[in-house]
Amino acid sequence: MDHVDLHFHLLPGVDDGPADLPASLDLARAALAAGTGTVVATPHFRPDLGLTDAREVETRVRALRASLAGAGIPLEVGCGAELGHEMAFSLDQEELELLAQGPPGARWLLVETPFLGIGEDFHAATAELRERGFGVLVAHPERSADAGLDGAAGLRREIAAGSLAQLNALSLTGGHGEDACESAWSLLADGLVALVASDAHGPSRPPALRMAHEALLDGGLTPARADALVVSAPRALLACGLRPGRAVAA
Repeated sequence: MDHVDLHFHLLPGVDDGPADLPASLDLARAALAAGTGTVVATPHFRPDLGLTDAREVETRVRALRASLAGAGIPLEVGCGAELGHEMAFSLDQEELELLAQGPPGARWLLVETPFLGIGEDFHAATAELRERGFGVLVAHPERSADAGLDGAAGLRREIAAGSLAQLNALSLTGGHGEDACESAWSLLADGLVALVASDAHGPSRPPALRMAHEALLDGGLTPARADALVVSAPRALLACGLRPGRAVAA
């Protein structure tokens, strides 16, 4: 399978992903070896970790593409971000466009779920993004207290508003701990997950879509459902996009 990974920390030296360019190149090679041909570079985009300048993200992605080409690594890399929700009110339209994915009229942004839970500030931020014309993909909600303690009430509210949810591959295997694993399978059982991504950072958090596909099959999902979560839904979201308030079918 030629996977598309929509949540991937590949840029060197900007957050808790690869520390330098050689580590980024190794991670890119690992992605190819694991059957992933396209990733979206999604550095943390928030004041306390990562970047806060969308134009710098674009510049760094261009530089990384050149380094990959020079090293003979045929991985396609899109320009994106894992947006801290508090940034929704401080970025102008051009900056948001630089970080968004999808075609014109159906652009969307990956928004990080706070680990302590989904509060009114998060809902206000995603509403602001939708008002400005962007769909919202909620990153790793299974790792949030909202999933474990609040019955995923915040996520359910987001989905009702038109957001989609992205599950981390390693959550399915216990790589993010027992609580995240339990929450991941619970969200899947409740039909709240649209797709799976790696959220890869390096050797301890590797490209894992192939691993996720195997875990989904071992967990009792049908091949068609597993393929939708790992293959067709990520491809559709990248190619067809997500309109504010309207979900895309897998």
